[in-house]
Parts: sequence; structure tokens; C-alpha cells
Amino acid sequence: MVEKCFRKLGLCVILSALVVYFFIYGAHDTVTEIRDPFFVNTDGCRIISMDVMNHQIEKFTNWEWNHPKFKLKCPKTTWFRTEMANGDWYLKLSRDIDDILKESGLTNDWEITCYWLNFKIHRRWRSKLTHRTRFDLDFPYVLKVPKGVRHLRLQCVETETNKSLYNDAHFFIQPTPEKLLKPPPPRLKFWDKRNQRRSEMPPISVMILGIDSVSHLNFLRQMPKTAAYMRSNMSHVEFWGMNKIGLNTYPNLIALLTGLSSDEANGLISEDKFMDRLPLIWKDFKKAGYNTSFAEDHARVSMFYYKKKGFDKPTTDHNLHDFMTELYLIRENCSLPLTYCIGERTFLDVLMEMTDRMLPHYQRYPFFSFYWWSNGLHEFFNSPRLMDERFQRLLGSLDDSGVTNNTLIFFMSDHGMRWGKFRHTFQGMIEDSQPLLSVLYPKWMRETYPQAIQNLHSNAHSLMTTYDLYATMKHVLDIESLQDESIQKMSDDLWDLKGKSTPRAVSLFLPIPPWRNCNSSHIKKKFCLCHRQVSIPPTDQIAKQSAQLILDSINKMLEEYAMCIPLKLDSILSAHFEVPERDLKNSHRREGSHLNENYRDQGPWFRIKKNTDRDVIVLLKTKPMDAFFEGMTRKHGNTMSLIGEIIRIGYDGNKNVCIANAKLEPFCHCGV
Repeated sequence: MVEKCFRKLGLCVILSALVVYFFIYGAHDTVTEIRDPFFVNTDGCRIISMDVMNHQIEKFTNWEWNHPKFKLKCPKTTWFRTEMANGDWYLKLSRDIDDILKESGLTNDWEITCYWLNFKIHRRWRSKLTHRTRFDLDFPYVLKVPKGVRHLRLQCVETETNKSLYNDAHFFIQPTPEKLLKPPPPRLKFWDKRNQRRSEMPPISVMILGIDSVSHLNFLRQMPKTAAYMRSNMSHVEFWGMNKIGLNTYPNLIALLTGLSSDEANGLISEDKFMDRLPLIWKDFKKAGYNTSFAEDHARVSMFYYKKKGFDKPTTDHNLHDFMTELYLIRENCSLPLTYCIGERTFLDVLMEMTDRMLPHYQRYPFFSFYWWSNGLHEFFNSPRLMDERFQRLLGSLDDSGVTNNTLIFFMSDHGMRWGKFRHTFQGMIEDSQPLLSVLYPKWMRETYPQAIQNLHSNAHSLMTTYDLYATMKHVLDIESLQDESIQKMSDDLWDLKGKSTPRAVSLFLPIPPWRNCNSSHIKKKFCLCHRQVSIPPTDQIAKQSAQLILDSINKMLEEYAMCIPLKLDSILSAHFEVPERDLKNSHRREGSHLNENYRDQGPWFRIKKNTDRDVIVLLKTKPMDAFFEGMTRKHGNTMSLIGEIIRIGYDGNKNVCIANAKLEPFCHCGV
């Protein structure tokens, strides 16, 4: 009886432990397993692959989640929400008036007076409030927004004491959806295939959805729901050779938006330091009749305003910068440090609201939009996990509304994490230079532009930069150039260029030349992900360990075939480290029998850390069958694992076949 009780208790403990485990680590079970040894393996560049998740990475994903502050919760509740009816915008009380009165220590709604105000951002980070208009908080608790207003401030105070009770700001997309039913302005074109002549194809919209400081692997690690939705429901290409070209956001995104380096762009800025003269890509789309929009969720670190003067004149048809600046000035701290709220809305949710409010415009006109999320993403390795369900819903909303039927979406980042504990590791250093990029395209383009889409997919494992994304967007503006005949002509012209003549920007609808390297791509060596092989002596301890692991792996594969004689090491013919080109200058310094590779953290907490991670390629000879095998291993601290497949060199078929397994036959030495 006692034994039975103990069994039940033990079973309960085990089940409870499993529940806790899957609750904590469940998200990691859906991450991609990387099997190929290289993300890029071309004549000009080899980029080694990395794990999405392993035991070493797992410790960085856990410690933050156990911290009590790592929650995305705002301190206050929003009183009003925006609504649209009959062509007009309204502010409607969304909270129960009794709850507001109780929270404020009041008994009647007339004891609260509210005001709406216009605002204008003055001298970058100062707000000038005008047109203070009073309205009483009485039934039906609805305020009609004046015609043409794009944003306003909202203040509520205690009527008798003037004590502040509520501060907020709201934006309003103009024109309202009902007005979109009327003919558009002459500059804008209808988004309607029925109005196109049969010989014309409808223009393709472009949407940039950017998440700051997220590497490709950390996206798969932290946002599995978004990745799963994208892979299951959307035509897309994931790019594994995306390499950053600059330290932080500005140099990487200025190349995306202008096709220029940061130095070239700065040379065009006028003497007053305003940035209006920059040849921004949205100007080209605007001239072509597209509706344009630009928004970032963190105005204080905006790419055009952080340590810069920004723009003197309006830029796009819809621009959220002044509104987000106002939110920053009246912000409240979220429970997650350095992440901000307004009422119960986080800044990232406000930008999500912008994409939702723009949907009627997206359905009506061809458009170019640039949206960038950065609030809270610089500070925490795990922050992208807080955005997973939000972006899954966003992609679903774009899909359900039909927007993805005519839109090329760049789902991307600018770089990986630039500081923190993970950045101090070898993999953290690599991921810093490998930002997220997935290109989502309309399904019909496969049939209409087969060669262009084939090239898009073939470039998934090519070295590329934001210069190429700029060239791709320029390509989209010339819709006829996506036809097979034009693609073939441009491809032939590209293939005639070699070495220094290779352009730094190549449209992703063209085949990226295999000879491309960091130099021809204008990637500085300190950011270059391409690896070179550095020879090490076959007698080196790490070479011996790698060779033995390769042999053990071969013998393990053949365990169930008793007729195959276990192989032993005869000799190591060659061994090489795969060393990032960015650190090649340090690779010839030795400490004992190992390379001394010091990687500097580029974040605010500077330190030097010696990394023990190694990728080793070994060519060995076995006995008794005198066969040659090549394999690649990765050393993580004190552990070593096999990467990719083991290859038999110079194999032309076994003369003595004793197993019916074509895959294992090259490894089997049959006993007599």
C-alpha cells in the first residue's frame, strides 16, 4: 500500500516537473534545427552556421525571464479609445465611469473636466500646446474630433482643484475610410486590377516591418509563433547571409532607404543639418503615385533624430514622428526597464495601432510604408519574445485584409544584440552582424514573374546587405523589368562584371554573383561574417579530438551492421580552424596549442572576453580500409559536437558490398 502511494507520488512529481519544463521551455521546442554546416558557402564567402538553441544559449534565455521586472505591464489604464463613424473620428470613453470616479475619489462625473489641445513639437524635444478646448465628462461620454485633425493631446483634471487625473494623446489617420470611397487625388492611383488595362500589371506595394537589434537566429529563438505563421501561410524567403554594414541603426538603414553609405549620405546633408536633401526611397514611390507612411515607436532614438536634426519639411503622407515625440514627453515607465507606456498602451502597441488604422489605405492605394520597433529591444536578449503574438496577429491581419496579395514585405532588423551577456560569447559576436531578413511576396508573382522569384529563392544563401534591399525596391518601381526577358538581360549584364566592377547593390530579383565577398559588398572587415580557413598542425589536441569524434560518429552509424568492421584512425592529413575574416588579424597568435581570439563587446559595458568556441574541419585517413573522410566539428567550451554530414573523399563505390543501405555503404568496411 505504501509502495503504491509512493509510486503515485513519484508519478505526480514527474508530471509536475514536465509541466513546469514545457511551460518554461515550450517555446524552444519549435525552433529550427540547423543542419547545414554553412549559412553561405560560395566562391567568395563562407559563413558558418550556428545553433538556434543549445544548452549554452539556454542559460541566457532563462535568467531574464526569472527576473521579476521582466514583464510588459503598464501602470495605468487608458480612459478613451478612438472610433470612426460616418466619415468622422470620435474619442469615446472606454472605461466605466464609476471605476474612474472611485479611483479618483469623486462621486459625480461633473467633478471631472477634460480638455483637448493641439500640439506642435518645438525645438526637437519641447511641445507647444495650443487651442485648449474644454469638454465635460458627461453622458454619452463621446467627443467628436474636429475635421482634419491628425493628432491631439487629452487632459482631464479635477474640476474644483485642477488636480491632474489623466494625460494621453491620440492620432487620427486622414482621410477616414469612408472618404476613400470617393475618387483619390490626381497624384494617387486606385489599387484596383479592374481599372488596369490588360497589358498592365498592378503596381506592387512595399512594406518594411523592422524590429531593432534582432538577429535571424534570435528571431527564430524568441518569436516561434510569428515564424511558424510566416512559414505556414505566406510565400516568403528567409535570407541566411544578411550581413550588417555598420555599427548601429543609422548606417544600416540609411543604405536601405537611400542606397548610400552613411558617409555619402552625410555629405548630402545641407549646412543647417536638416536631412531633407537625402534621396530617400519613399520620394521615388511618392512620385510614382504611391501613398507613403513612416513611423518609429521610439522617437527619442529615431534614426533621423538621434544626435541629428531630422527634417524641416513634411516627408511622407503619414508620419507619426511628432505624435511619438509627444508620447515620449508624457511617457510613463513600463514594468520592463527602459520601455514606455501611455495609459495601458505600450509604445510598440501604438505603432501596431498605426498599421491597423492604415489598412483601408493599403486596400485602396499602392503604398510604401516604413515601420520600425525599437522600444525596449536594445536592452534585453529575450525582449523579442514579448512581441511574438503581436507580430503573429499583425501578419494575420495583413493576410486577412488582402494586403499581402499585392505587397512585398521586408520583415527585417538592422543588427543583432550589441551588448549584454550573450553578446560576450562567440555566437553573440557572430549574431550581432547577422540581422533578421525575410521577404514575403504575393503568391501570384510565382507564375507572373517566375525567373525573378526563382532568383529571390536562390539568393537565400548568398552574402547580402541593405544596399541590395534598396536595389530591390528600385526594381519594384519598374514593374515591367520583372518580366523574364528583362531579368535574363540584367542577369547577363551582371555576370559580365567581375572583381571590383561587381556592384555593391544587386536586386534580389537577380542572381547574386557567387564571387561576391565583403570587399565587393562594401562590408567593413570588422563586421564581415565571411570565414577563412586557418591551418593548424595535425598534432594539435583539438585536431585529434575532432578526428576521434568523426570516427566515433561513423562507427555509431554502423552499430546495427555487425558485418561492418569498426574503423580506427590511421592519420590526420589536414586540420583547419574556420575563422571570421573580421578577426583574421588575431588568428595567428597562439596560446598553448590553441588560437588566441579576443572579441571586443561593442556595447556600453566594454570588456574583452576570450572565447573558446571553435569550428574545425578535419581530413583524415582510416584503417583498415584506407579511406579518406572529411568532417566539421564545433567546440562549445568543454563539449564538442559534429556539424553537418561526414563526407568520404574520392569514393567511387564499394567493390565489397555487404549492406543494403546506399547512404551508409561508403562508411562500411565489410569483414571477410
